[in-house]
Amino acid sequence: MRTLWSDREFVKLWLARLISTAGSAVSGVALPVLMYSLTGSALYTGALAALTAAPYLVFGLLAGALVDRMHRRTVMVVTDLASAVLLASVPVAGAFDALTPLHLLVVAGGVASVTVWFDAANFGAVPALVGSGNLVRANSAIWSASTAVYIAAPSAAGVLIAVIGPAGTMSLDAVSFAASAALVRMIQRPLNEAREPRISLKADIREGLEFLWREPTVRLFTALGIGQAIAGGAVSGLLVVYAFRVFAVPQNDARIGVLFSALAVGSFAAAVVMPRISDVCSPRLVTTIGLSAGVGVMGVLIGVHQWWTAVISTALWGLTSTIVIVNGITVRQLVTPDRLQGRVNLVGRMVTFGVGQPIGALAGGVLADELSVRSALVITSSPLVLAAVIGWSQMDKRSSRELGHGLK
Repeated sequence: MRTLWSDREFVKLWLARLISTAGSAVSGVALPVLMYSLTGSALYTGALAALTAAPYLVFGLLAGALVDRMHRRTVMVVTDLASAVLLASVPVAGAFDALTPLHLLVVAGGVASVTVWFDAANFGAVPALVGSGNLVRANSAIWSASTAVYIAAPSAAGVLIAVIGPAGTMSLDAVSFAASAALVRMIQRPLNEAREPRISLKADIREGLEFLWREPTVRLFTALGIGQAIAGGAVSGLLVVYAFRVFAVPQNDARIGVLFSALAVGSFAAAVVMPRISDVCSPRLVTTIGLSAGVGVMGVLIGVHQWWTAVISTALWGLTSTIVIVNGITVRQLVTPDRLQGRVNLVGRMVTFGVGQPIGALAGGVLADELSVRSALVITSSPLVLAAVIGWSQMDKRSSRELGHGLK
């Protein structure tokens, strides 16, 4: 860790992610509150969560193949600036009393779309910058710092929303993306390794798809991630509605941010313990236990009737879900050659986050409006149960010891 933190180029990337995450944590509370205040609809609020993931399905194959041909630093800077412009349009429209639900959906979808391209570059930039020996610790450092921000920022967002309103609060996110672009631009070390020249874009896409399908460990982790993503999409899409309807929390109440902070506390704990867990458990076991624990946590989240137990359950969901997500990303990065990083990681992200998250978020919104929030969570957690069962059924098959050694 001393070597990692003495690397100024990594610190620049770490700071860029930290600052942009702080802004996103604020708008992550402000945007659904703003949408719900405009519409009073769980479906519209769930649609915001769906739009944060759907662009992976639309752009995943193309972005992964093209970014593997491009300078990753340039892609990251341009996409950060594009996000800043999109987010700045919300407070501007709010100032002229011209904000509509459609505008919010367009902004959410637009930011998520450019984030697909950022992620395609970032997935390959981290291992290229730090090397495989420091990859687990680098990912944990980025995730733990980001989730630490999510602990404080949502509560601060609740206060800011009460003082300056949700539209004004989102201006902070625009500033954070501009600062992130400046920091990434300052990284001096190359974020690409030497690669063979590419001729056919179609062949590049096919190569990435074939690698993900033929590599058994990556294929399994991707399949298990779909169940996690569907349940996660429902939780993220219904968190504000859960507070409003189940616990009668008033709109613009600072307690809204507490649930988001609790989610971040769990995610922070997961990022901190991940390097230690990977030293003693195979990646397959880590994911399987994480999925199984998530099933139990979802049951508690559905059944609680007191606010403090809901907060604790939300934190535990952040813990189990983040372990599964970070472990899956790290495995893909370790197994995938540098020339395929963008394609394979974006396809994996597309199949899990891009398919599962929108399904869970939209299904959760529809079911919450037609039935209840608790019923919606029960139904959308069934794919998580299936994923846990599949994970345990695969434990006696091909060993993942080689990956376990790679993660140490």
